[in-house]
Amino acid sequence: MLYQILKPLTNIFYQIYYTFQLKGKNKIPYGNPIILSPNHTNGFIDPVILGSVLKSKVRFFARGDVFKGPVLKWILNDLNMSPMYRLQEGYSEIKKNDATFEECKKLLSENKTILIFPEAIAVQEKRLQPLKKGLSRIVFQTEEAFDFKKNVLVVPIGLNYSNAKKFRSKLLIRIGEPISLKKYEEEFKENKVKAINNFTRMLEQEMRKLIITIKDKNNDELVENITEIYLREWMMEKKYDLKNLEEEFQVREGIAELVNYQSENNLEALNSLKEKISPYLQQLHKQSLRDHLLSPITINNTKPWDFLLEFIVIWIGMPIYGLGLLMNYLPYFISKKFVVKNIKKAEFIASIYANMAMFLWIFNYLIQLLIVALVFRNWALLGFYAVLVPSLGMFALNYYSIMKKIFGRWRLLRLVRKDRATVETLMQERAEIIERLDTMKLEILNFSK
Repeated sequence: MLYQILKPLTNIFYQIYYTFQLKGKNKIPYGNPIILSPNHTNGFIDPVILGSVLKSKVRFFARGDVFKGPVLKWILNDLNMSPMYRLQEGYSEIKKNDATFEECKKLLSENKTILIFPEAIAVQEKRLQPLKKGLSRIVFQTEEAFDFKKNVLVVPIGLNYSNAKKFRSKLLIRIGEPISLKKYEEEFKENKVKAINNFTRMLEQEMRKLIITIKDKNNDELVENITEIYLREWMMEKKYDLKNLEEEFQVREGIAELVNYQSENNLEALNSLKEKISPYLQQLHKQSLRDHLLSPITINNTKPWDFLLEFIVIWIGMPIYGLGLLMNYLPYFISKKFVVKNIKKAEFIASIYANMAMFLWIFNYLIQLLIVALVFRNWALLGFYAVLVPSLGMFALNYYSIMKKIFGRWRLLRLVRKDRATVETLMQERAEIIERLDTMKLEILNFSK
């Protein structure tokens, strides 16, 4: 019951928290026994988003240590979740997986869809963690029970976040080709351990194809910094749509590959680039500016009358924005304060923030409707107010993005008038960084030919 109630709610609220896109949804062969195999980046967010965007009802298998106490067990079961125990939870707990494996086999025998995170841990990194063998054992045990005639299909999924813990960041979900165990049948009958290991390695390879991978953890920050500077440049060079998530993530993937290549083949040049980028961005952030404001395209396309238009937009929109905040912001404010104070693990920041904000917003919304109903006792006014609150909330979200861009341009204009030399120095440094990145990109393009 909770699953059916929360699925549409989370579908709406998570599309507010993230901008996301699903690629390859037609590859999932509904009606067959399916195991969904995604990478795990973002706590409770990953399964909930997948459950909300996929057509069929999904049974989730989560880490066993979460299932503590009868009330929590009942809630999680009603949310269509079952425990999957890990070695680090103790040998006594591992034995409980026998019942879990039997549940999986039963669901697959009925052509149901189940979801298992084969990494068995949520890690907020842009690289796949080594896969555990639980998923492989389940799929082989199921096929063995049906003499390899059930044809259970494993569907690899890649979850690619621009910044998993950040509100209003982006997510591209890539669905891979379904994998059958048919070619492993003879090998499994001869050597079960070898077949399971080989299948696990192959699944790991297929999953890696669907996610952005930064091979060296020490380069994570550098990739993010390069992305801030070079993403728009690369997209505009390829004439990509800046609002197209799939095209954006192709470029993000290209930037990661560029850094991976340089890290393996020209580490000195990469370190030199890092030393160039870091002080540039520090100075930029000190001035409360974004890199794209210093792009020649942005500057050349900015006309004097644009500032007049922006002033009108701010003057007209600000009162509506303020009203939208007044009606909707308190739940998000409380949730953010709670998360900043209490949640230290990056993998659970968005999970707590998004879900807490959702429930608090619903409570806040119902309280407002109750007050309007009791004070005015007018159905027409109540209906109008019921539509007005979420509408102004969405306006405030969109207007905030516009407002940030306008204020950014105004800050740049003020800095030009106050300290033109600093702006010119920043623009020169940026041009040098772009030139180096262009050279590195050309190297990797030539290498891949």
